Amino acid sequence: MPAALTETQLREIEAATPDGLSSQELVAAFATREVKFTEATLRKYVQLGLVPRSRRVGRKGKHLGSRGIYPVRAVRRINAIKKLMADHYTIEEIQARFLTFKDRIEALDEAIVELVRVFDEKIAEKGPSERERLASELLAIRASSASLLEAVNRLEKLIAGHTDTARPRSSGVARPTELL
Repeated sequence: MPAALTETQLREIEAATPDGLSSQELVAAFATREVKFTEATLRKYVQLGLVPRSRRVGRKGKHLGSRGIYPVRAVRRINAIKKLMADHYTIEEIQARFLTFKDRIEALDEAIVELVRVFDEKIAEKGPSERERLASELLAIRASSASLLEAVNRLEKLIAGHTDTARPRSSGVARPTELL
């Protein structure tokens, strides 16, 4: 049984569910690919802040209520956690060392994507000459935002890589200080 999903599998899930997944769909995304993951584990990860919370989305039709939808990025986050745990990191180490900035970086990325989408729609409504000028401005914004996100991710990796948390052992007897 594999410890985590492959990049190809992640992309398949993202392509199939761009609007997000319910908790059942999220668990099934892993289970159908023979990666162990349960709803109880999902709830634990959400409670610990490792996975973003679901948002309520109404269903079309009378008296159908709403359901919780997790953003599709939750699949990658869970997969990253599973890989780190396979490398013998504890939940606490993962929480402190690797995911300190992830939510904020992902929120920044999503906000930029949404802002660019709205700009794109508004530019499409303009006349040809104005549309060309505005489109070149938007192209510059896209390039700048890509550079910003690359720099932010690079800094996050540098900070996460230089913490003083010791690398966990894969086996062996506990040191005397670990028994306290």
